[in-house]
Amino acid sequence: MATRRQLRIAENVVLSRPRKLALPGEVLVSRYQEVNPETVVARTEMVPGDPWVVDIFSDMNLRLTPQQARRAIVRRVGERVETHDVLAEHRLPGLLGERRTVRSPVAGVIEFISYVYGRVLIREDARRAQPQVVVDLARQLDVWPMTIGMYLQCREGDEVRQGAVLAAAPSGIGLQYAYAPVSGVIERVDLRTGSVVITRQARPAEVESYLKGRVQELVADYGAVVSTRADHVLGVFGLGFENYGTLRVPVDSPAAELTADALTPEHAGCVLVAGAYAGLRALRRAAGLGVRGVIVGGADHLDLEHLAGKEIGVGISGQEDLALTVVMTEGFGRMEMNRDLFDLLRASEGAVVSLNGTTQVRAGVVRPEIVIHRGLPEPGDPPTPLPRALGPVVELAPGTCVRLLRGPYLGLWGRVVSAGNLAELETEVRVPVAEVELADGRRVMVPEANLEVY
Repeated sequence: MATRRQLRIAENVVLSRPRKLALPGEVLVSRYQEVNPETVVARTEMVPGDPWVVDIFSDMNLRLTPQQARRAIVRRVGERVETHDVLAEHRLPGLLGERRTVRSPVAGVIEFISYVYGRVLIREDARRAQPQVVVDLARQLDVWPMTIGMYLQCREGDEVRQGAVLAAAPSGIGLQYAYAPVSGVIERVDLRTGSVVITRQARPAEVESYLKGRVQELVADYGAVVSTRADHVLGVFGLGFENYGTLRVPVDSPAAELTADALTPEHAGCVLVAGAYAGLRALRRAAGLGVRGVIVGGADHLDLEHLAGKEIGVGISGQEDLALTVVMTEGFGRMEMNRDLFDLLRASEGAVVSLNGTTQVRAGVVRPEIVIHRGLPEPGDPPTPLPRALGPVVELAPGTCVRLLRGPYLGLWGRVVSAGNLAELETEVRVPVAEVELADGRRVMVPEANLEVY
């Protein structure tokens, strides 16, 4: 069955959002502290977790058949390993055959194994990544440590990328190469041991408050829970991740269009209300001026793809690398903004607004949100329960106005012609479907679960 659209405006509620790092770090706020959206809640220096390729054949100095490799490699894809855990073992022929062992250089998860080439790919656990990596070139190239300088193709201070050639030495079948297992800077070349030390470049990771409010709880080593008193609005589709700014309304009605000519440098750092429509030219000018966000009734899907510079899936969005966040409140195309919402936004001009374009229209529905900050909650105030993104399940009837929630008709409007019939989808599942006449006259069959009633 379809779902009924509920009022998506919740006024004067207490919102709560956890703001946490992915890795342990330093928490920079205190309990009950007042914060702004740009306040850094927690920070950490993280070393990126690189994929490590372990060459089993090279480390054993053997060439095994795929069958022998399958017996020798004792780990399987998906298995978690610790540093120095055994990856492979092989005993040489003979009564006193030597046992050769290869151990994991890092802690992580095995993502791929090639038994033909004898390689194991380990995705390193970034939480346990070491800041320095020692590469034993002499052992890999089977040369005397003191002669390693003859074969080096890098020097101390050089920046190297993962997979770059560090050294090459003659072997029985040509040249034997030693590669950089990680990206970083050559810190030291040790001619006594025939090794090089690579220092990996840590990058800072920060999490901001996102809300203008108060820290209600601290999460040790990871961050905090931030609350605010605000008006909360759910959109239909969004582009871009979290953003914030001062609310401005450069249009005079919910049916108006935001044009590029209406934008000025004074709008930098603001969140703009665009009425019924914003085209590609206006969105690009807004991004170029430093506008933080645009709240609009509708926009064209192709324009959003041109703005993002890539194809946008209708299932999940919000992870695009954009300085501008777009939240659509009605649907795709030219859509007059809800009058109540427009009046609320116009009355709130000058307020601080936070918005998030993350959208998921499949299982576990997530809608883009607009948060209009009204004030500070009291210490310990519990969050207000909010209405669901989708309303209750309802039965369809001929003539019912509906909006389609899934591709290839996402965001389109229509009226139900008939409903309640069972039909088999491409997935061979029989579900209730409705025949819907779209605004352009086309008639399409749509699963009832993919419709929202207005």
